[in-house]
Amino acid sequence: MKRIIRSFIIIIAFSFIFASFSSAHFQTFWPDNNNGYAKRGKMVTWQYFWGHPYEFVVFDAKKPNFYVVTPKGSKENVEMKQNMMKDEATGKLRKAYKINYTPKYLGDSWLCLEAPLYFVEEEGVFLKDYAKEVIHVIAEDGWDKPVGMEIEMVPLTRPYGIEEGFVFVAQALFNGKPLSNGYVEIEKFNGFHIKEENIPKDQYGNENVPMVTRVAKTDLNGYVTYTLDEPGWWMICVYHKDGEKVVKGKHYPIIKRGGIWVHVEKKFSQKR
Repeated sequence: MKRIIRSFIIIIAFSFIFASFSSAHFQTFWPDNNNGYAKRGKMVTWQYFWGHPYEFVVFDAKKPNFYVVTPKGSKENVEMKQNMMKDEATGKLRKAYKINYTPKYLGDSWLCLEAPLYFVEEEGVFLKDYAKEVIHVIAEDGWDKPVGMEIEMVPLTRPYGIEEGFVFVAQALFNGKPLSNGYVEIEKFNGFHIKEENIPKDQYGNENVPMVTRVAKTDLNGYVTYTLDEPGWWMICVYHKDGEKVVKGKHYPIIKRGGIWVHVEKKFSQKR
């Protein structure tokens, strides 16, 4: 009985932790070629920042670890340089990074990120983030393969050539095994700063959080299904509590997150 009560308390605590992410922080990066398609031998540049993708709110980023997993499964280094990005919400310059990589192979490579541990004070949690984004070079080879991250989203829907309104399906893995009942957030990167007065509001005048950061759950086998209804870049990110960190005598949970950036195209209409 005590064990059941304790499990119930833990589940409730996790629910409050996840429900508190009112304005989600994400590792945000997008390429200069717009949609993730690339050409062998031609360099691609990504801009990266840490912050709120929907509103384009930028915070100082810690130095991330970026690398590429090729269609052959090998890892390659990338060029990375710190730059400054203006946060339009405050007018301040924030630390950000640019990443350069020249594809060598036909097929689907993955630009992968492992971020340092972040303490999100307002949420009372530490975040350990992993994220990835496909680099598509002509051949469809490798888009459905795991890259070996501690926690990751493996697409079952090809993560490119997607039009608005398509259904996207992925499987969440933790240490290589399906992550059941996982909390998943879905958020669009609009690509420009959205002022507070232009953020969706509910009928009481409060920020309509569910319209900004959408939520789903994985099933018993770790699968999640969601409709991506607008063109642009979307983050699909699964959460999993794994350990804790003690700071000044206080215990804070460590939330590990596996995210995938997916680009959605405008609906194509054939002309006669």
